[in-house]
Amino acid sequence: MAYSYPYDEEEKKVVIPRLKTDRALWKYILFSILTLGIYQIVFFIPFSFDLDKVDPKRDGKRTMNFFIAWLLSLFTFSLVLFAWHYHVAGRVEEAIENRKLSIDFGTGTFWLWYVLGSLILIGPFVYFYKLFRAMNLLCEDYNEKTPETM
Repeated sequence: MAYSYPYDEEEKKVVIPRLKTDRALWKYILFSILTLGIYQIVFFIPFSFDLDKVDPKRDGKRTMNFFIAWLLSLFTFSLVLFAWHYHVAGRVEEAIENRKLSIDFGTGTFWLWYVLGSLILIGPFVYFYKLFRAMNLLCEDYNEKTPETM
């Protein structure tokens, strides 16, 4: 090089953001009621992005954006949201297996609590509690095992 620059020897470091680990059912219910359901959209959009960060698919596919699924569900009688939650349960189950965590969550939890539990009205709340707990544990594991800077 003809001239030396002060930035030539300095390495640029990328700071990796920490993922959210404080998802709670009571906040979800309270804010969804106060905002007439808008908080549901605000809650699940970063949720799907965090899921893609925690366990990226090897085939390059990503989780569908919740807002798009929510919009489509307006025209399909919520069938798209049903399929979205099933897909997310499968992705979380896959992430738990890949990270070798010991938590019981998966598509069976979806069918048992979200679908059959809706007959007793409290089932979906149990499903969401288990989903949030599993995602919090996945994000904690991601935060522990990922270096802060690269």
